[in-house]
Amino acid sequence: MIASLTASGRALAKRIFYCQVIVIIVLSVFFAVFFGHNSAISSLLGGLICMLPGVIFAYFAFRYAGASKNKLVVQQFNKGSKLKFFTTIIFFIVVYQWNDVQPLPLLLSYVVTLVSQWPAILFLGRVRE
Repeated sequence: MIASLTASGRALAKRIFYCQVIVIIVLSVFFAVFFGHNSAISSLLGGLICMLPGVIFAYFAFRYAGASKNKLVVQQFNKGSKLKFFTTIIFFIVVYQWNDVQPLPLLLSYVVTLVSQWPAILFLGRVRE
């Protein structure tokens, strides 16, 4: 029963993950073709900085379900939100330590990947398994 309560959320999170992977690949190829290798790597890193903390959040958000576990659900949701925030900051700090990183492709890919999940949630949320 509990698995069925979280199954739809997990499935949606997977579909959004795949959508973001496609966006990251397209952006990286775009920057590789038009701006070079360093821009493509920066773009890839920007997309990953957005996507990986989202995966961490989804893991914690859909870990428990059910009325009997409502406190655990809230605790895990809060824990996932905090970890997402802190891992995003840590990833940005680590990436900006490299000299070859170009800020514009990195931030642009981060923002585009972040914004791409909003229409993905709307459109992919309607798709049933």
